[in-house]
Amino acid sequence: MSDYSTYFVAGPQNILSNHQIGNENKEQALVRIVKELAMNGLNVFQLRAKNLDNNKIITLLKKLKYALNDTNTKLCINDNVNVASEVGDLIDILHLGQSDMHPDKAKSIIDHKIEIGLSITNEHQINDIPDCVKYIGVGPIYKTNSKNDASKPLGENGLKDIILNTNIPVVAIGGITTAKVGKLFDLGVSGVAVISNILNNENHLQNFLLLKNEIYKD
Repeated sequence: MSDYSTYFVAGPQNILSNHQIGNENKEQALVRIVKELAMNGLNVFQLRAKNLDNNKIITLLKKLKYALNDTNTKLCINDNVNVASEVGDLIDILHLGQSDMHPDKAKSIIDHKIEIGLSITNEHQINDIPDCVKYIGVGPIYKTNSKNDASKPLGENGLKDIILNTNIPVVAIGGITTAKVGKLFDLGVSGVAVISNILNNENHLQNFLLLKNEIYKD
C-alpha cells in the first residue's frame, strides 16, 4: 500500500511569479518544484489542472513523470478519468470527487495498476465507499482559500468521526498548516494534503521540510 504521509496538490494555476526562476513558465516552475520536493521525500503529488485541455495535461504528466524518475513519489491526476484511461501506467493514482465518475466504473476503464482515491466531505459519505478505493481524502478540515468550491469545514471532531468509522487510510486536506500537522496525525490520519502551506512564499522546499519534520519527529 502507498505511503500518503506527505501529499502535495497543485497545478500551474497555483504557481505565482515568485515561484518562477528566469524565463520559466508556470508549467516549468511546477515541474521543477515537484522534482525538488520529490528528491526530499515527497510521497504523493496530485496534479490538479482543470483549466488545461487533455492534451496539455498529458504533456505535463509526461514531464512530471520524467522529473520523478529515481524518486519514490507517486504521481496522481485529479478527477480526469479520460486522461487516466489514456496514459496507462504513466500515473499511479486517480483521485475522484463525489461528483465525478463512480470509482467502480473508473476502475474498469483505467490501467489495473492505478490506485483510486476518493474525496469525502462529510461522515455520511463513508457508507458508500467501494472496495476499489485505496484511500480517502477528507476535508476541508479547516477553512481554506485554495479551493473556491470547498465545502463547509469538517473540523477536527468531524475528521475523528470519519477515521473511527473507516478502515482505509485517511488523508486530511483543507487549511492545513505545519502547526496543525502533529495534532492531525495524533487523531489518526495517514497523511496530510497541502497546497498553500507549500506555496505560500518562494521557500517551498523549506516549507516542505518543516512539514516533514512535524510528521516524523519523535
